[in-house]
Amino acid sequence: MTRLLIPAERVTLESDDDGVPISFAWRGRKHKVVEVVERWRADAEWWRVRQWRECFTVATNTHLLLTIYRDLSRGEWYVQRIFD
Repeated sequence: MTRLLIPAERVTLESDDDGVPISFAWRGRKHKVVEVVERWRADAEWWRVRQWRECFTVATNTHLLLTIYRDLSRGEWYVQRIFD
């Protein structure tokens, strides 16, 4: 089961030189990424307003499994989905 956050919630994120998340602050707590489970790029709704994203499913030291993404046009990071 998953929970989609609408709208996605903005996070402050630290990444390595390859753009891979290392840690992020969300809802007043810092989360360290312990594993990147999946990584992909999405070009969503190109027929309306283009949403170019780099997405990651990550496991954290706080026992969360989340999908986070970077809006490539703005450089901002968001939490989009929480896995139960």
